[in-house]
Amino acid sequence: MTLLQPYMLWGLLAIAIPVAIHFWYQKKGRTIAWAATRWLGEQTALRHRGFRLNEVWLMLLRCLLVALLAFILSKPITDWFGGTELKEVIHVVQADRAVLENYRFELENALAGGEKMYWLGASPERISRLENVPMKAGDPADLQRNMNALADGFPKFFKLYFNSALPSDFPRVYVPGAYQLFAFADTASRKPLVLKEINAAEKALIHMLLDYSDAGQRQTMSAALAALAKVHGFLFEIETQKNLTKHYDWIFTDQPVQATRSGTTYVVSGNAYQWGAPAQVIQLPERLLMAESQLVETARLPEWLGDLFVKEMDLQKANVPLSTKQLNALFEKSGDSVTEQSALFRPWLLLAWVLLLVAERWLSLLKPVGNNG
Repeated sequence: MTLLQPYMLWGLLAIAIPVAIHFWYQKKGRTIAWAATRWLGEQTALRHRGFRLNEVWLMLLRCLLVALLAFILSKPITDWFGGTELKEVIHVVQADRAVLENYRFELENALAGGEKMYWLGASPERISRLENVPMKAGDPADLQRNMNALADGFPKFFKLYFNSALPSDFPRVYVPGAYQLFAFADTASRKPLVLKEINAAEKALIHMLLDYSDAGQRQTMSAALAALAKVHGFLFEIETQKNLTKHYDWIFTDQPVQATRSGTTYVVSGNAYQWGAPAQVIQLPERLLMAESQLVETARLPEWLGDLFVKEMDLQKANVPLSTKQLNALFEKSGDSVTEQSALFRPWLLLAWVLLLVAERWLSLLKPVGNNG
């Protein structure tokens, strides 16, 4: 358990005071002889030899009172009977223009009120002015790391502002304290497909057929696929001779597609546009030659193919705005922190100290009048 005022534990040394007082009053006094003392006998003297039980309990109670008081003073002495400490309000804002414009009124009021506000990012950055927006928007996936850093072991009240267009596999977020969500569903801006972000482990072996009658187009496509495999780690099995018994994931051809197979995507180049072609047929009107194709001339054919694979094979999950119910299911208030549990425990410590004080006073009043222990 963390002590916010650990130096108060030096007060435990004061336990020596009731012990010293107890032994001081237990020491043997000077004997004064007078005539009647010899008739008292030794039985009376033996009856008072050693410590009496009530005095031992009294000494222990006083020691415990001192120790408990030092322990209580080592804690934050604020709002003892309130149950929990007041939670500090912290705003965490994604540097997204749509989010800022949608919640500008709330954010400006929070800044004017002196509440703490941070940009969402790999590490939280304090906001002094809303106009100083970072270049990078910040990822909602960093919310957990940001809140843990800002809480620093203490329960806080977080107000979270972010774009609710999150991937379906967004991890659960455990908030160290209370929270309020300000999630803006920006459907206008959809995250583009980024080829370099595709995990190589997600790329299974892809079976391909290069069914070109034009050797130049076959050579161009072979070179583009080889570059894509080398740079981005795609795994291709490429054939140039058609095997009617084999299933192909992709067929690249310069011939019109008469019949399609389920599970196969066709890329047709150098033919007139076919109206009513199935959705699995992708048409390029120009031939894949340097003099005829802009994709080949600008060396963007490998990149275009990579984005096509990502899109058609759903290798990159698109971010979809989540509903309020779905968002609330992703966020959960974490269990009481050590500090919060300590705050709940302190009123009981204070009650125990009061009860011990009453017990000590009661035992003191029960002592014989002549006993100064």
